Amino acid sequence: MTRIATSRLPSRLRSRTPRRIAFTLIEVMVAMAVFSLVMLSLYSTWRILSQSTEAALRLTARAQRARIAVQSIESALMGAQLFQANAPLYSFLVDTSGSFAAISMASMVSEGFPGSGYFNGEHLRRITFTIENEGDLVLRQNSLLAPAEGEFETHPVVLAREVSAFQLEFWDIQRAEYVPEWLATNRLPQVVRMTLGIGQAGRFSKQPLQRITRVIKIPSSAVASALQVQPGAGLPGAPGGPGLPGVRR
Repeated sequence: MTRIATSRLPSRLRSRTPRRIAFTLIEVMVAMAVFSLVMLSLYSTWRILSQSTEAALRLTARAQRARIAVQSIESALMGAQLFQANAPLYSFLVDTSGSFAAISMASMVSEGFPGSGYFNGEHLRRITFTIENEGDLVLRQNSLLAPAEGEFETHPVVLAREVSAFQLEFWDIQRAEYVPEWLATNRLPQVVRMTLGIGQAGRFSKQPLQRITRVIKIPSSAVASALQVQPGAGLPGAPGGPGLPGVRR
């Protein structure tokens, strides 16, 4: 039998070797690079949105804390009380010698004042504002009759964080200007100018990012000892002059 060489057959009759369809190494590397760029862009977008949300929430919380802090200081000063016959209990104490001011007073506050739930309707109590832990504005309060010495609960409440400025100035009637200190513990100032700074304007800046200034007028004044005398059991009047109202002559 005659053997026919395959080389002489028409091309359509020759057996064909099946080709395997696949990506080349270069195509795979290009696809992976494109996919990485897409994922990187998606991650960058998500990261920006996440950071923006965190910054917005942080600024909102900071503004809310600053508002509550200012309202608390205003409420305490406007409710300040002082009876000279009980000066140790009602003394108005201010320290402006350090980087941050500190103030303590006896004040009549409302039920909405921070921490009122600890006192069961006791509205008159000692209120203290100090800066602690390098930037926390802390409110401490205790019963007016609490012992001056010894341990007792002051119920600290952090009103604001990242405080960069806390200044108090007091109106001096004689000098007709604000003075940076108040040394009379048995008198109440008529007007107090309070400045509260939150955050920092820059990384190396000492200027507050947010500065709040309030001028607070204290409506009450110190009650003189003579006016605290029980009616009918008063003190004798001065020689040659009439006695005080409600005082024996």
